[in-house]
Amino acid sequence: MSKSKSAVNDIKNMKRLQKTITPTQALAEVVGEEESTQTTNVSSNQENNETRKEEKKVERKRVSFDLRTDLHKELKMQALVQEKNIYILIEEALERYLKESKE
Repeated sequence: MSKSKSAVNDIKNMKRLQKTITPTQALAEVVGEEESTQTTNVSSNQENNETRKEEKKVERKRVSFDLRTDLHKELKMQALVQEKNIYILIEEALERYLKESKE
C-alpha cells in the first residue's frame, strides 16, 4: 500500500508543479514564436481594451433567460476565440437578426 500512496503523492506533486494557464492565454500562445512576438500580442490586446473603454458608454439593461447548455458552451468558446465578452456576441447576433427581420 505504501507504494501506491507514494505514486499518488508523486502524481499530485507533479500536478502542483505544472504551469497553469487560462484558456485565453493558451489560445494567444503561438508555438515556435519568440517571446517578443508574444509581448507584441499582449500590448495589442491592451490597446484593444483601452479602445473599448474609450468608446461611448452604452446604456444596458440586465436580462435573465434560459439557454440550451450546448448553445451556452459554444457561445463561451466563441467568446474566448474572439476575445469578446459573451454579451457583446449576443448583442451582435441580435442586431443582425433584427436588421434582417426588417428587410
